[in-house]
Amino acid sequence: MIFDKKTADLVRAYLADHRGEMVRDLMRLIRVPSIRSDPKPDAPFGDACLKALREAVSLFRENGFDARTSEGNRYGLATYGEGPTVGLFGHTDVVPVGDGWDYCPPFEPAEIDGCVVGRGSVDNKAAIVISLYVMRAARDLGLPIGGKIVTFIGAAEETGMEDVEAFVKENPMPDFSITPDNEYPVSLGEKGICRFFVRSREPFADILSFEGGLAFNVVLDKVRIGIKPDSALARAIPEAIKGNDAFSLSDENGVPTLTAKGVTAHASMPKNSVNAADLACKLLLSVPALGEGDRRILERAADLLSGVYGEPFDLKKDDPYFGPVTTVNGIVKTEDGKLELSFDFRYGTSVPAEEIERKIDETLARVGFDLVSLDNDEGFRLPDDQPAAKTVIEVYRRLTGDEKAEPYYSAGGTYARHLKNAFSVGTSLPGYPILKMRVGHGGEHQPDECINVEGLLGATLMTLAMATGLLDTL
Repeated sequence: MIFDKKTADLVRAYLADHRGEMVRDLMRLIRVPSIRSDPKPDAPFGDACLKALREAVSLFRENGFDARTSEGNRYGLATYGEGPTVGLFGHTDVVPVGDGWDYCPPFEPAEIDGCVVGRGSVDNKAAIVISLYVMRAARDLGLPIGGKIVTFIGAAEETGMEDVEAFVKENPMPDFSITPDNEYPVSLGEKGICRFFVRSREPFADILSFEGGLAFNVVLDKVRIGIKPDSALARAIPEAIKGNDAFSLSDENGVPTLTAKGVTAHASMPKNSVNAADLACKLLLSVPALGEGDRRILERAADLLSGVYGEPFDLKKDDPYFGPVTTVNGIVKTEDGKLELSFDFRYGTSVPAEEIERKIDETLARVGFDLVSLDNDEGFRLPDDQPAAKTVIEVYRRLTGDEKAEPYYSAGGTYARHLKNAFSVGTSLPGYPILKMRVGHGGEHQPDECINVEGLLGATLMTLAMATGLLDTL
């Protein structure tokens, strides 16, 4: 059943009537600080992730749906209907919050001017609410959806996707899947993602610590550098940072500590981001008092951090479907005095995974850093002429009136890469703006992450229409 105008209007009215409940349920999920932590026997991704998973499962049960957590508590499932299946895939875990939130604390959500602010409002607790109200609307309105909706509730999407890997091993694959964790109109593929850590071969001398970052997939926006007290470098820092608002100096238990602040962004969209480690390296390299050994380490680090489109690794390439390779640093730390940097590479299907790894090896050999760990997950691309792909884009065009809308290929990584016949979409329809904020705020993985509530309602209608359209193709 491709939605006709009467059905679409009926669902719109239903969602409008339940707007307050949708906001309430989204805020309920946001209040759980579901950042991954150390595993426990019954909580493989930590206590907070388990609490969020159970909270989401409870939401479905309270609304009358069959819902459960998996054995081992890696994911949750909720179902409605019978017959061929369409899966809706969302996750309750979030990236660390960072600092500098202007509108509300990250896990104390607020509705402001029609937008909900809080960590996970977009990425990706909104998808859980979308899935719940897709199922509620289908049931309460008695819509002939033509099959079964299976909602997957994840708990480790941001940190490795072991949750969906377990699902694939333990359950039949849905006939089609929709992942509301991207952008509209619809993504037919995703870049490969290569994540790795590198380490300097020599330890620092006057630099005691170099620490910062939240996760692989977030541009590093704050770094703290502890400097040996009474060293020439420590004495030179106050003059070096004078008049530069990106830096500050404090005393941390007798250790002079330099803080550098940049501008964060999702690793898949690094344009206009500013990496704090790169800023710190460049500043320290400008100080004549920096010792020879520390200078050598920072010169090599600055080389690796000198671009976000593959330049440092001789990987400046454009894919005809996916666009440029991106190379983002998200974490920096010191181990036994040696500098460690994380990297998140995203690359199109025209770039072989083997080439990515070869270029990494060649670059590290050139700059004198060692590879500590590496995980490389190749991307995928669906043909745009398959019936299912044509169906989802046609549904989007009909409901929005945008006859020129075309599918795209994504730089992000979602559950779709682990599923068959999977399409990723957004959690808010285009045309519904979020609050006007300072640069580096408001988006996924940023401070003051927020979603427009009317956009959320529109995405719920769109997801239901796409799901029924896909079931219609069977």
